[in-house]
Amino acid sequence: MDDPWGELPEPTRVRRASDGGSGATGESDSDGGPERLVVRLREDGDDGGASGQSGSGRANADLAAGDGAVATDGLRALCDRYPDATILAYTVDDAPDAAIDASRLGVEYVSGRRLAADGETLADRLAERAGAGEAGDGRERALESGAEAASVLEPFIRIVSDRATDLDEKLDALLELGRDRLGLSIGYSSHVDGDRLEIRQYSDGTGMLDALLENNPDADRSIPLELTYCQQTVRGDDVVAFTDPEAAGLADDPAYERFGFGSYVGGSVVVDDAVFGSLCFLDPERRDRPFDESERLFVELLADWLGRAIEREIAREEREAAVERFEETLERIDDAFFALDDDWRFTYVNEKAAALLDRQPDELLGADVWAEFPAAIGEEYETNYRRAMETQESVSFESYYEPLDLWTEVTAYPSPDGLSVFFADATERKRRERVLERLLGTVEALQRTDSREAVADRLIGAADEILGHEISGVRLYDPDDDRLRLVATSDGLGEQFADSRGPRRPGEGFTGRVFERGEPRVEEDISAAGDDRPYHGMRSVAAVPLGDHGVFIVGAVDPDAFDESDVSVLELLAANAVAAMDAADRRRRLRTYEDALKNVDDMVCVLDGDGAVTYATGPFVSWIGADDLGDVAGRPLDALVDEADAPRVADAVAALTDAATEAGGAPEPTRTVDLTADRDGDRRSRHGELRLSRLSDHGAGVVGSLSDTTDLRRTRTELSAERDRFRRLFDRIPDPVIEVVLEPEETVIDGANPAFEAQFGVDETTLRGRTIDALDIHDDRLGDREGRGGVGAADLDSLVRERGFATEEVRRRTVDGPREFLFRGFSYETEGTRRAFGIYTDITDRKRRERYVRIVNRILRHNLRNELNVVFGFAGEIADRTDDDRIREFAERIEATGKRLSGVAEGAATLRRVVEEGYAADPEPIDVGAVVEEVVTRHSTGRPDARITADVPAGIAVRGDDRLSIAVDHLVENAVEHGGDAPRVAVTAERDPDNGVVAVRVADDGPGIPTAVQEVITGTREVTQLQHNTGVGLWIAAWVVEAYGGEIRFDDGLDGGGTTVTLVLPATERGGSGFDGESER
Repeated sequence: MDDPWGELPEPTRVRRASDGGSGATGESDSDGGPERLVVRLREDGDDGGASGQSGSGRANADLAAGDGAVATDGLRALCDRYPDATILAYTVDDAPDAAIDASRLGVEYVSGRRLAADGETLADRLAERAGAGEAGDGRERALESGAEAASVLEPFIRIVSDRATDLDEKLDALLELGRDRLGLSIGYSSHVDGDRLEIRQYSDGTGMLDALLENNPDADRSIPLELTYCQQTVRGDDVVAFTDPEAAGLADDPAYERFGFGSYVGGSVVVDDAVFGSLCFLDPERRDRPFDESERLFVELLADWLGRAIEREIAREEREAAVERFEETLERIDDAFFALDDDWRFTYVNEKAAALLDRQPDELLGADVWAEFPAAIGEEYETNYRRAMETQESVSFESYYEPLDLWTEVTAYPSPDGLSVFFADATERKRRERVLERLLGTVEALQRTDSREAVADRLIGAADEILGHEISGVRLYDPDDDRLRLVATSDGLGEQFADSRGPRRPGEGFTGRVFERGEPRVEEDISAAGDDRPYHGMRSVAAVPLGDHGVFIVGAVDPDAFDESDVSVLELLAANAVAAMDAADRRRRLRTYEDALKNVDDMVCVLDGDGAVTYATGPFVSWIGADDLGDVAGRPLDALVDEADAPRVADAVAALTDAATEAGGAPEPTRTVDLTADRDGDRRSRHGELRLSRLSDHGAGVVGSLSDTTDLRRTRTELSAERDRFRRLFDRIPDPVIEVVLEPEETVIDGANPAFEAQFGVDETTLRGRTIDALDIHDDRLGDREGRGGVGAADLDSLVRERGFATEEVRRRTVDGPREFLFRGFSYETEGTRRAFGIYTDITDRKRRERYVRIVNRILRHNLRNELNVVFGFAGEIADRTDDDRIREFAERIEATGKRLSGVAEGAATLRRVVEEGYAADPEPIDVGAVVEEVVTRHSTGRPDARITADVPAGIAVRGDDRLSIAVDHLVENAVEHGGDAPRVAVTAERDPDNGVVAVRVADDGPGIPTAVQEVITGTREVTQLQHNTGVGLWIAAWVVEAYGGEIRFDDGLDGGGTTVTLVLPATERGGSGFDGESER
């Protein structure tokens, strides 16, 4: 054998069973008796020839192998001839009969399949039995057990060979036999599925399995595999056997702990090379002796037989199901079908085949096909059927069987056992083909006509040629007078139907009604219509509409002369006639269009079915760089465009023409191709959009319309750049921004910038497409927002929808906790969709500063003022009660310091007001002269010793509010206070028309403002603990100027001493135009 398991030890002498001196025939062996023999036994179907067993080395009497199949009697002769030799018998496949015969003779048997499964060879199995005296002892023990084996194997063979019992009955008997043979009380077969074991059949002398299955909660009679000894069996290839679980290492096994069975022997049941389950025998008690090799072999034999029996049962069920499905399929197929065996007898005929062959199925079954249908002998049927069987290749053909007047379309499939024939009735198809052949010539002639009248004449001829009816006519519709006019009739009918040739209205008479309804109509006996019209022998008539063109009428002298096939032919003729008439109209219109296109400025071209230009307007010719139509006519369009655009143009043209149909697809209605033209002398490329369309559903031509998109492309590029810039701005703006779509019923989020995602801890991709309600960032922990003077999200949404904008201070929950924001929302329209942006500016710190300023101001104005009043009281009391001048001076200094501190508190209040009012959002013209006059008058009255002058020309005005008076007042007050005795202060103003500003100056001769303070006020130096201004007057003046959009400057004062503070403010002419464009009065 070439298989690995067939290896023999060296050296081995190989003999055939038929060789002389082999021992099988009883002849003497000149080499003496061998000590070991390997014999191949004959299997079912074995011819006893050479097995291919190979060996090498010199002849040796120590070891011999029988090369060839040996029958059972030959094995007996070998045992008799070599009684002291160790004999190993084998077959290639498992052979239970051979195993039984060998065991009866006391010869060890093994199959090649078992050796391959165990990874052993014949040499290995011989080595196991090697040893001094082993051969004689083994033969003796085998002979001793031969009678016992025969007593078991003979009932086994009777059980499995009983054809009157089914598999279940055989298995029950084998389980009883096994219990008796092994001396165990329980036997069962199982099926393993995953980690579950299902007990299929069992024989139980203890009642334990009955109780176990009755109390089992699983209705499928299965238990966990781990609770059975079978888990050891199905995981290996050998029989598992033990009589002492603890000695076998199963003391901790869940199966032993749960049930405690003392003895067990089982083998795996293999079905189709896969473990199906097990066949096991067990007993609650421990057996007094271990299981010997014959008992193991017996269990293995039972398990092997059961696996093969299950395989056969499954195969039988599958075959029966397949046959049933096959028969059902044959009955369901539309074609006729019959089957023949290799003797040409019918084995199956379906109903369709019996009907076409005009026989009953039962009549044909078992009959010879050539005897039943002798006319088929020598015809295509016999020739093709016999060729199919000889070549074992399928054949297909069409043939005519004259006795049945039957055309058939046949396909025959051969097999070694017979022939399967499918056939269909092709008689009607053949008749239609003959009709269609004649139709083809008519249709071709119709397509060559150039007028409706010519089409009508062709229809008259077709009625006679194709249908054989000589009475026919065509009426065409005249839209000018709304009449159907008879334009063509069969020869010789003019005289007979002269009184019927007049025009008719749609809906009038038989033909008028057919035209009006647009449906074919057949009158089986027109004489029964009772309309008193002379029909001159015509009895039946059929009419089909010609679309909007008219009606085609065909008559016959016999009643009921038109069947459905005739009407179908008439409809087909009518459809082609309509197509021909439409084509003639299109050609006429195309000529008109061509004449018209010559005089228009549109860029249009017309292509034929091959994509070549047949016509083009002047602008089109010019755009592609040609001089006139002669330069482009007849050339493919893809050859006229730039090289880079040519493949796309060619593909588009092919998709619109019949080329697409030839490739297996359907022509597309339109295709669009973008073109680029680079021409000499043009600095920039020109761009165009070429739209190609089929001229009609029936023609192969293509019309192209070219639009110059150069400007549009440039605009799109600019818009794309704008969108990119906008997107960058949207992404990089530091304030959180959200974009929404204002749909009719809801507001949908469309985007959010990174600042929004970071501030509110959301993901833009998650929010996009969801409603605004999904943005849960409202902070409602302090109660109703509206009750605290704010607005809710719904109100903001409504404001933006109604007014187009909204500005509100809101409180929102962020990743850093609740924050205050200035919300600014506005809507806009784009591409027919209303959208909106919402911008959140964090004003939390500003709000806190404002609250802080208010609190400090309250402390300064209220608490500090109250405490200073106490200081003033005590200082005055001390001054009044003391006679000590020095103490009185101290008291007066305390009172003066308190008054200055009180002034600081008042200044802080003014400063808060200036800051809170912010920039002048709606400035008004302020008369500078009036403001200065009021301030100078007030301070001159309070300080008579001060010399305060004013010089403001009339008509000077600035854009501001009442805070201008506060700023000028504080500058004058500072100049007077810090100017010493008899201070000089000069207030002036002048207009700078070139820059549109007014300069208001306050100059003094005092000690001057330090440079460091000036730099802090102008912003060139930061405010620090070391660099600051202790007073608030300059700050008030600086912030008022900033609110107006101006600036503050510092210069030398009067006579080179002191300081001049200049307020540079936006100017406006009194009585002139304000910011809103209205006249100010």
